Amino acid sequence: MRITDLNIDGFGKFTDFSINDLGEGLTVLHGENEAGKSTLLSFIRRMFFGFPDKRSKCNHYPPFKGGMHGGRLAIHVNEGTGYTIERYAKKGLNIYLPDGSIKGEAELGNILGNADKDVFENVYAFGLDELQDFSKLNGDSVSGKLYSAGTGIGTVS
Repeated sequence: MRITDLNIDGFGKFTDFSINDLGEGLTVLHGENEAGKSTLLSFIRRMFFGFPDKRSKCNHYPPFKGGMHGGRLAIHVNEGTGYTIERYAKKGLNIYLPDGSIKGEAELGNILGNADKDVFENVYAFGLDELQDFSKLNGDSVSGKLYSAGTGIGTVS
């Protein structure tokens, strides 16, 4: 899977913000402190795995400058098949398939190869906090996915 476009309607410091035409291969976000790197990573995580419950103590990244809380990711999987993931805190999730149909959480699970949030955060998209806390890599789910990827028997590319 490859993220090709990122469109934020409202999330933290970002309003009506887009990054388009991301290339193939590794993508590294760098910038000054407080530039929004961690906010962008959190946005991607929320698009894939949802917004936390309002009672959660984590940062919810409410839109400071307006806009609907959420946005869209355009992704390509399996030989360039394109999907758009659209998620908003109050409206929920829509997955737009290439044939024009709209699906939900089950389809997103299929697209992600049933990788859960722990696998995504510790293997595919991690930040400084995850690098500093290697104890998170001891989870059964992460270990299983790493083993599967290493032996070539995993379902996640």
